[in-house]
Amino acid sequence: MLLLIGLGLATKDLSLRALEEIKNADTLLLETYTAFIPNDYIDFLEKQSGKRPALLKRNDLEENVKQTVAMAKDKNIVILVPGDPLIATTHAIILNEAKKQGIKCEVIHAPSIFSIAIGESGLDVYKFGPTVTIPFWSERYRPTSFIDAIQRNMQNGQHTIILLDIDHKNSMPMRISEALEIIKEAQATKGTEILGAEARIIIMANLGREDKTIKYLKIAEVGADISKELEGKQISLIVPGSLSFAEEENLRRATS
Repeated sequence: MLLLIGLGLATKDLSLRALEEIKNADTLLLETYTAFIPNDYIDFLEKQSGKRPALLKRNDLEENVKQTVAMAKDKNIVILVPGDPLIATTHAIILNEAKKQGIKCEVIHAPSIFSIAIGESGLDVYKFGPTVTIPFWSERYRPTSFIDAIQRNMQNGQHTIILLDIDHKNSMPMRISEALEIIKEAQATKGTEILGAEARIIIMANLGREDKTIKYLKIAEVGADISKELEGKQISLIVPGSLSFAEEENLRRATS
């Protein structure tokens, strides 16, 4: 059997049911490329379950997904996923492949960045438009389409969740300064400024953990002190669309 288990956003999000399944697994695998996990998480898993998970590479769940899933034909294989297992489309591919191979597959869900970010912000869940991701730029890879999606959401009065990329080579999430610089350069490339210095954003760092940080401020107010405060934390942003009175009140409470 193949089991996808969500780890949530903090070590203590692991459910009793999930822990029981982990202990019963023949093989324990951990996927870390769709989300950032704390450095001590693997040690925590080993301490709680007596098993140390093997790390999965991206191609293990994409190009080589058939071979990965086939391991579960005669063994109990558990794939651990930060957040909720079915938020990333990659994991839906695993379910589809398991069905093709006639392998039983189950999912244990957990808190995700989407449910927690929306809930913590106090914004209306029904007013969120499509989510966007800001990837790291390189010399030959400088996508700007996320600006178009944010602009469409704003024109529709919708809020936008912005996910920031992970530097897997150095095991570091994107810094807030890096994200804002890419936004600035992307807008310059497209000849627009929907998120200028006076635009307000919600910065949400390490959600679901004890050291979470939520700030609602103008982009111009994000200085060196805030960048230093958020260093090393996994950050998501929300660009608010039109706000109701209740949403404004909720935001003040969430960020006070």
